[in-house]
Amino acid sequence: MDEALRRQIGAQVKNRTLDLKPPACAKLAGGFFIPSGVIMAARSKTKSAPKRAFLEIRDVTKKFGDFTALEDITLDIHEGELICFLGPSGCGKTTLLRAIAGLDVQTTGRIYQKGRDISDAPPADRDFGIVFQSYALFPNMTVTKNIAYGLVNRRMGRKAIASRVEELLELVGMPGSGDKYPAALSGGQQQRVALARALATSPGMLLLDEPLSALDAKVREQLRHELKDLQRSLGITTIMVTHDQEEALSMADRIVVMSDGRIEQVGTPIEIYRDPISAYVADFIGSMNFLYGRMDAGGHVQVGRLKIALDDAANQFATGDDVVVCIRPEDVAVRDLAQIKTNKYAMSIREVEFLGSFCRATLDVDGDKDAELIADFSINLMRDFKLTRGTRLKVALPTTRLQAFRGDKRGE
Repeated sequence: MDEALRRQIGAQVKNRTLDLKPPACAKLAGGFFIPSGVIMAARSKTKSAPKRAFLEIRDVTKKFGDFTALEDITLDIHEGELICFLGPSGCGKTTLLRAIAGLDVQTTGRIYQKGRDISDAPPADRDFGIVFQSYALFPNMTVTKNIAYGLVNRRMGRKAIASRVEELLELVGMPGSGDKYPAALSGGQQQRVALARALATSPGMLLLDEPLSALDAKVREQLRHELKDLQRSLGITTIMVTHDQEEALSMADRIVVMSDGRIEQVGTPIEIYRDPISAYVADFIGSMNFLYGRMDAGGHVQVGRLKIALDDAANQFATGDDVVVCIRPEDVAVRDLAQIKTNKYAMSIREVEFLGSFCRATLDVDGDKDAELIADFSINLMRDFKLTRGTRLKVALPTTRLQAFRGDKRGE
């Protein structure tokens, strides 16, 4: 080092105006120092291990004798989400929920909750609260005692239990109802009590087995919103079983569509509704038109008297293949047809069904049953176009709204 520079540095050190080893430095071999910011930047590039899902279901199969209720179910459920198992009766959705709860242990496969293997653990050793379809309230106990049941079993003190029950009654909108018996409550109130009981022990996961199915339509809709708001405010991981597609679409962060003990599709409500991966999912979720035809040499699907053009979906089919073309009733276009280049047809309204905010019209081409369509028209559109039974009109089937699947569903 230059002698003049050495003396300058020595003077600064003596006067404490230069720190050769700042505290935010790290010493390396050979006496070198690197600012901590550099080390932090280097460390930030190191990939951390991916975070495990809150609940991991791996290759789960459940058999009852020779009957297979669940077959090779693999699914990840994330912390804080509300996920719905959706499907018709007998599809395996309740069996899967009961396997998660330990009420019907799987035949093969493993289940992990927050990294802990709970596959063979009894229900009492699993961290969940559950609400059954029938609510399963104790008729000989008051609301307070029903809610406190799990807390008493955990030997909590009386004051702590009373405080927790009061808190939960406020949470579910039933303050002051602790002295009532279940027989004195409406169906909606019993559902709230069952929910409060399930939440009493502050579980990590909430399991709901068709909790709204026994309620009338208006109460069901009200509680649907209340339940979703409560789940969001608590941030509790929730699994709900339902056969009601409207419940699943309106409440779930993700939907698991099930059929015959298998998972057909997993996705957000909009993904499931707009991009079904099979004719089964398309048919089960919402209303759907199914047009059965055959792929011709020009890359169109011939459906009765209609020739339907597809977009890139046509590439998956060969000439002569049976194809089912799907379109939602609300996607049948009547306005702004000049902007649509293909799939425009003159059709007649055979029937009109008034459904309040919209009308559902049955359309056909000169009575051709193979080319029959259901279309949902707003009240404004019905008025603007003066549409009634027997009216002829031009409609379009936008290619961006068409789904196409292999095979003739009628023959399956």
